[in-house]
Amino acid sequence: MSSKQFIENLNKSITIEGQNIMNEFFITFSRFEFALKSSNYVNTDNGKVMANWGTFTQSISNSFNIEKTQILKKSIDYLLEHPAKLQIIHNGQLGWENRVFQANEPLINKLSLTIRDIRNNLFHGGKFNGNYEQDVSRNFLLLKYSIIVLNEWLNLNVNVKENFSKSI
Repeated sequence: MSSKQFIENLNKSITIEGQNIMNEFFITFSRFEFALKSSNYVNTDNGKVMANWGTFTQSISNSFNIEKTQILKKSIDYLLEHPAKLQIIHNGQLGWENRVFQANEPLINKLSLTIRDIRNNLFHGGKFNGNYEQDVSRNFLLLKYSIIVLNEWLNLNVNVKENFSKSI
């Protein structure tokens, strides 16, 4: 099976709404990481550049109001109450386990880790076997609410927002 055939089969198994939310999440997340790196929120490892989510979230933590709007509060509550699971190998089989946060982990860090877990699960294929219909899918809600939080974070950092919004 080619990648094109796989995508055609995937699109047959997921609603248009599901396809749209997956695309919006992928594009938003990817562009967000570009904006972080372009705004000097970076880590380096042997010359390899990675987005530094920790420094970014620390920079906006004082202005991040989790109760700013009802939909933001609902999004945060859902992401924290139903965080993405981590894909693992157990006895030679793929499986899932809950992420365990440190007791003193700041809320904004929990959100950042959860959103990156959602990205990893979707990007690395662990979530291509589910149903993405809005009213029946936890996956749909994880994507939707992550986008809401990422958009709020854009509004809290002018430089990141400008880099996110730059012409392609």
